Amino acid sequence: MRPERVAHLLGMPVDSAEIERLLSAVGFFVAPKDGRLAVQVPGWRPDVTREVDLIEEVARLKGYDAFPDELRPYRPGTVADAPEEQARARVRAGLARVGLLEARTLPLGPSDGPDSMTILNPLSAEEAHLRRRLLPGLVRRVEHNWANHNRDIQLFEVGTVFRRGSGSPVEEWTAVAAVLTGARRAPHWSERAKLPDMDIWDLKYHFELAVDLAAPGCSVEPATGGESGWVAVQRGGGAVMGWAGPLEADAPVWAAPLFGLEVRLALTSRAPVVYRPLPVQPAVEQDVALVLPPGVSAAQVAEVLRRAVGPLLERLEVFDEYRGPGIPAGHRGVAWHCTFRDPERTLREAEVKEALARGLAALEEELGVRRREG
Repeated sequence: MRPERVAHLLGMPVDSAEIERLLSAVGFFVAPKDGRLAVQVPGWRPDVTREVDLIEEVARLKGYDAFPDELRPYRPGTVADAPEEQARARVRAGLARVGLLEARTLPLGPSDGPDSMTILNPLSAEEAHLRRRLLPGLVRRVEHNWANHNRDIQLFEVGTVFRRGSGSPVEEWTAVAAVLTGARRAPHWSERAKLPDMDIWDLKYHFELAVDLAAPGCSVEPATGGESGWVAVQRGGGAVMGWAGPLEADAPVWAAPLFGLEVRLALTSRAPVVYRPLPVQPAVEQDVALVLPPGVSAAQVAEVLRRAVGPLLERLEVFDEYRGPGIPAGHRGVAWHCTFRDPERTLREAEVKEALARGLAALEEELGVRRREG
């Protein structure tokens, strides 16, 4: 072990005598040798195999708060972050944006199944295995908050989980988990009524958000086999990537129901964001009311209209639905707001009427949708 290497990695010099004192206190045998330190590692520390492992021990024993706070000189690089780091950052930003607080739990805990990984030198019997899931650690954090009379809790964690593999000694991957309990939002002093608690539909919203952030391309489906909640499944009948549902915990009588979700982080790159220039030509806006037969959805109408009208139809929005006198039984009247625009020139009224007539004719022919009169 080289003292100058210690100073280089830690950013501050550490005397050889202090290094010897720190390492000797935890069972290492240290002796000076040719300007360096010869270190004999105790048998119960098989994780220490390199010089950098010894330097890490010195930093831990000295105390991280003893190191300076200022940034050391560095050279900025142009290499992009690794895909996993980009995915982690995307998930953290998305979940924090909806009000969840990030937690960091220990990757150690009790056995969580036959494929749990046992560590050789555990700190305690309750922390003798590597975690298979993130949710048990978050549930313990919720119970800790309940013990301190905190009722409204929304936590998430992005971390690594481990499992004994079949072809390799251990499998590990990054997962995203969250727990929700208590009020849907923070109370305000002016509100007299009790705020509603989060329910299963709040969980479904957060689960769909987490799946969209962590595993793009997966669909959220109801769990099968008598299991409650939902699962995230890769499209096309792929593997299950996540689960969400109610959780059991040691809860006080005043606690709200506890819900949780966990999703495996997929290292799939998202499609790049495409920017378009702001339009410089004026738009022509027109409202049209249609009568939809039973079984015809607004999405089907929009698809036919866009295909028949073509690129001149810039935007199509539903703004009203009507059932009652003047509409045949089982039918419904739906009003649309249509925006037409040509990026190169100003549209004429006759062109808009011709394009809309073309779309209405296609609707009547393919779906039996007609224009509502009067």
